[in-house]
Amino acid sequence: MTLHPPHIPRWFLLGTALITGAVVMALEILGSRLLAPVFGSSLFVWGALIGVILAAMSSGYAFGGWVSDRYTSGRVLAALLLFSGGWTFLVAWTNQPMLFEIEKLVQDPRWGPCLAATVLLAPPAFGLSGVLPAMLRLAVADMNHLGRQTGRMIALSTVGSLAGTWGTAFFLLSWLGSQSLLAWLGGIQVGLGVLWLMRGTPTRPLVPLIAVGCIALLGMLALHPIQRLRAPIHQEESPYQQVRIREDALFRYLVLDRTFHATMWKVEPVSLFLPYSQMMVASLALVSEPKRGLIIGHGGGSIAKWLAQRWPALELDIVEFDPVVVRMAEQYFEYHPPANHHVVVKDGRAFLNATDQMYDLMWIDAFARDMIPFHLTTAEFYALVRAHLNPDGIVAVNLASSGKEGDLARASAVVQTMKQAFPALESFAVEGPWKTGMSPAKNLVFFGGRFIEQASADQTLSKITEAAMNQQLPMETIALLNTRRTDPWPQGVVLSDDFAPYDLLLGRERSQLVE
Repeated sequence: MTLHPPHIPRWFLLGTALITGAVVMALEILGSRLLAPVFGSSLFVWGALIGVILAAMSSGYAFGGWVSDRYTSGRVLAALLLFSGGWTFLVAWTNQPMLFEIEKLVQDPRWGPCLAATVLLAPPAFGLSGVLPAMLRLAVADMNHLGRQTGRMIALSTVGSLAGTWGTAFFLLSWLGSQSLLAWLGGIQVGLGVLWLMRGTPTRPLVPLIAVGCIALLGMLALHPIQRLRAPIHQEESPYQQVRIREDALFRYLVLDRTFHATMWKVEPVSLFLPYSQMMVASLALVSEPKRGLIIGHGGGSIAKWLAQRWPALELDIVEFDPVVVRMAEQYFEYHPPANHHVVVKDGRAFLNATDQMYDLMWIDAFARDMIPFHLTTAEFYALVRAHLNPDGIVAVNLASSGKEGDLARASAVVQTMKQAFPALESFAVEGPWKTGMSPAKNLVFFGGRFIEQASADQTLSKITEAAMNQQLPMETIALLNTRRTDPWPQGVVLSDDFAPYDLLLGRERSQLVE
């Protein structure tokens, strides 16, 4: 029994299965980059993406099977592909305005990303998934070989999904960028839909031509997306995040996804402009004759650049997991490592696991609100930090916070966890240099180590003041000592590698993007 027109070659059916499988997974990977500048890249964002795509695919399979039984020609395939391609074009054109409006409407860190993923990605995932059962309906020429035909089609679709996942994550995002890749994926779907329209349907010229014309218009608009964020002087996709360089008349900024990570005063590029970084380097005063330090979290290289000028004898290891960030620090933030600075592209915890080096000072600055690698917040991590700290060494940790309930819960958890390895901590709540939507916006800076455990608070403040007066630290540090937190931290959750519900501690409040 023949169930498909003889003019549709088998290779065309199999090729469609391969391509649609690749595109749907490419859209899922790409979705993480679309959502990151607005919602971040937390566990909730990934959970939302995966859940929404799975729900859309399951409903797409059911719909594709139902509609292909009612309409056995290739019109079903053409319609599904043109619909999904047209929606992808629409997303490429308007994703930023849509995401910002959704973020205003739903500020819950779980349901906001769910709604965003539903609006942006569920329709094309639904359409692409409906293609597979529709093709199976056309592909089965012999009911005696139903299992063989079905297995071959599903296998090729899965191979395409694998190619789409690896190709997008490993190569295409870095080569093309998220906006261009989104337009390309829309074009692939529309092109395939047009081929099915030509090959698999008894054409009625007017309606198909109108549909293709409208989708072509969307394709042209997709090449000129609506921008809600100001155009940067440089932007590229790294393997881990979207990296943007912005500047105004006075400052240059490093923006990773939705968070500012470095600010350079263009008049004095070496100066530490951000108050939290001025407070971080105050830890130098608490170590007698430091010889070697470690920075985890490079950013724009602000601290490393300042150390190279003001503490030139200090041997320094700098660990940053994103190679693009390392390159941005050199190209746009004027950090050129001297011979005794060693920049390593690696995850901070993996670096500590692999090294036997001991340090007098450690600066841990891999935190940016909700985009925090949980494995750098656990008791096991801080035990590793303590093991690599010389007996008289000091660790300084930066944790950004809005000062509101959710962020304070996260801060209490980090404090409680750090105390497993560092029983005594000094805390400073340093406000940023500008007013933002985070009210009040603070950086929580924690000092730990033997000196903190044995000395009084007055001795700590005196040491830092003396070093600043001797021009070993920025003079602004003296004023920042008034930000020392005297109230005890509330009891928090101890985070571990086995149990680190860090994303559950996210506050409902969200910062207003100041870009």
